[in-house]
Amino acid sequence: MAQPATLPLLPLSISTTTGNNSNLEESDEELFMVPDMEAGEEEETKMINQGSLQSSNSNNNGGEVAPPKRKRGRNPVDKEYRRLKRLLRNRVSAQQARERKKVYVNDLESRANELQEQNFKLEEKISTLVNENTMLRKILMNTRPKTDESEDPKCS
Repeated sequence: MAQPATLPLLPLSISTTTGNNSNLEESDEELFMVPDMEAGEEEETKMINQGSLQSSNSNNNGGEVAPPKRKRGRNPVDKEYRRLKRLLRNRVSAQQARERKKVYVNDLESRANELQEQNFKLEEKISTLVNENTMLRKILMNTRPKTDESEDPKCS
């Protein structure tokens, strides 16, 4: 029976040295890239299934067909690889969520500042218009002709 190839473990953190080991330093993009190993796993599974079918067909003695053997559990190395891959995806996703939240909060703060400035300008305008209105009312009251109480047009 063929042994499945072991999968390399992904490091959770990469330490960089200050020496001349530039091959240890990786860019941010390379840190967040997760290699896709599932395509290789599918091919490997197909090969194992084909091999088990061929061996079951060669052992076919009385027309009995033996079902292909199924794996009971995942390989511990595979489990660890998947766990590390999931952790890395979660870290990347969390970082992206934090960045989106920062952008959102900054947008809200700038919008609040704009609205406060607009509110201040409108309050100034209201104050000016109220003052103008009272001044015009006073002018109007002063320019009206005063009627004498002695001269009543109704009585004549």
